[in-house]
Amino acid sequence: MSVREETTVREDEETTAMVIAGLRERIDHVDAEIRALIARRRSLSRQVQRARIAGGGRRTDFSREMRVTSPYTEAFGRQGTTIALALLEIGRGAGTGQGPGLDEAA
Repeated sequence: MSVREETTVREDEETTAMVIAGLRERIDHVDAEIRALIARRRSLSRQVQRARIAGGGRRTDFSREMRVTSPYTEAFGRQGTTIALALLEIGRGAGTGQGPGLDEAA
């Protein structure tokens, strides 16, 4: 390989590394937005849970859970179901150490 070809390869590698770094930074930003949205969803879910219990409702609304889960499954398949179930669990507060485990499906 000539010096010129080696220089081109190095420049291409540096450009690729810069592109990857920039994309990863954007992914990190999206991840931060997702975490903020999940925290907002958790807060809203817990408000629904409290209102439902105060109104004499059941702790878990299984039909609502299905309505929450279905769009995720349709969009992302089996992994979407996993995402939806994780969101529902976060909304309930189960195992998070953040208060009582509320069975909420908002």
